[in-house]
Amino acid sequence: MNVISVSFGSGSQSSFVWSVGTAVAAGIILFLLNWAREWLTNHLKRTSEASVLAFTVSSQIDEFVSQCSDLVSRGYDFDPESGSVKDQAKPVKLSFSNDLPWSVLDKNLQHRIRSLPNEIDVANRTLSTSWAEEDTDLLDILQEREELYAQIGLTALELNKILHDRYDVPLLDRRNWHPEQIFKESLKTFTDHRAIVRNLQSKVDLTDLIPGPSDEELKLRLVALDADLKSAMGSQEGSRK
Repeated sequence: MNVISVSFGSGSQSSFVWSVGTAVAAGIILFLLNWAREWLTNHLKRTSEASVLAFTVSSQIDEFVSQCSDLVSRGYDFDPESGSVKDQAKPVKLSFSNDLPWSVLDKNLQHRIRSLPNEIDVANRTLSTSWAEEDTDLLDILQEREELYAQIGLTALELNKILHDRYDVPLLDRRNWHPEQIFKESLKTFTDHRAIVRNLQSKVDLTDLIPGPSDEELKLRLVALDADLKSAMGSQEGSRK
């Protein structure tokens, strides 16, 4: 009886342990399945929201690139009669709503996109500072504006390319319009101009270009020199006596 009882007790204990182990394993599997389902649901939702947001932002950036292109290529002209420069560019504007689900985008990318309006503000403040300086020429300001917005336009195009690569946002079919080429050619013009100026400055002695004293100032200097010479000669004669 004792042997049978012991054997029966051991079998019951093993069955109990097996049942507990099975229940724990089933609970873990069920937890993992629920977690995987929730993660997949959130991932698909986040991916969908990111795709929609990327398309929305890309559309705004395309419009902004168009404004920059107009400013760079047709920002000013010259009056055919007077030859004076005329500003004919429209204000460039770009803003993004804070209510958009920005967190679904890559953190660094969303920061770069949302900083574009700040770059516009910095450019405009730079131009305002230049305009406030004395002896500022309107053409210089307009050319400085062209260079600043060519740089910002290239940044905007780069961000749109990233949105296309990461979120499969379709790129705008621009046909015969190539804003990237417009921006790069504009910047190259300014770079080449500065190189020419530096080359000329290295070859020309600028001291030769500094204007000398006026005729009136030369006369005053001669009179003063004559008086000094007479005074010195008088002092020498006095010392000899």
